[in-house]
Amino acid sequence: MSVAQGLTISYPWPFGERLSKSIEYLSYKTRSHNAIAAQDSVAAILSEQQKYALYKEMFPKEWSRSRASLYRRGHYEKYSERVNELFQLINDQCFPLLEFAYDDPESEFENFAIPPLNVDLCCEEIWFDNLRLSYAAGLIFYFPDEAWDFLNEKFKVSRSDFPEIHSDPDPNVWDRKNGSLFGELLRLIDHSTGNPWLDSNYCQTADWYTWDRETIEELTKEFRAANETFEKLTRLDEMIEADPKKMLRALIEFWNKGNLPKGMKCHEQK
Repeated sequence: MSVAQGLTISYPWPFGERLSKSIEYLSYKTRSHNAIAAQDSVAAILSEQQKYALYKEMFPKEWSRSRASLYRRGHYEKYSERVNELFQLINDQCFPLLEFAYDDPESEFENFAIPPLNVDLCCEEIWFDNLRLSYAAGLIFYFPDEAWDFLNEKFKVSRSDFPEIHSDPDPNVWDRKNGSLFGELLRLIDHSTGNPWLDSNYCQTADWYTWDRETIEELTKEFRAANETFEKLTRLDEMIEADPKKMLRALIEFWNKGNLPKGMKCHEQK
């Protein structure tokens, strides 16, 4: 037996990965037959490398355990299986993304948009029965006819039982310093919270975000804050359910004059 016959040659990658790498290289060569195509190919390679760096930085344990290919194309065909894995990790551990507008496997993710979490009041029919009670009550200032119809059916209250609502709110309504549950509610309905998850809607041009750690972490923090905003309304829902006339009167008083009843600060207990 010759020396060559006695040697066992090992490769750093399994056959399937080597094949994918070869096919990817040949595809690159085919695409790069002119300067413009070559520039696009290099840009795509750099884009994937940046996403690999983001993956390693944000999810080091998952990166070290991953067996997803760096060469085979994943569900989103413009990106490798490993980059697709990054997309899924961000969707699962940071904020919802993939179910928004990216159901097309040919979608390009160099920039991405986020789905609105707030009620889209500009171009959708409002289903009051599906709203939080406090949110539905706050709509008396924006969609009074529909809101009062809902409240009349639920609590047997009439618009005529309450003070007339001013066309414009008192400036104190928008003052964040008062820490008011009413203020939180009205800023939420007005889409003026300062939180991108709560202030966006489908009628406006979406903001576009890039794949970097600072952006992902900031959007994750804002996503959690958005959910906390809705959680705060639980107490307000309970207060309206317990005494709808009293709470609706207080809400109108706050809108008209900026007066805040006792017990309506976010940090105060019932």
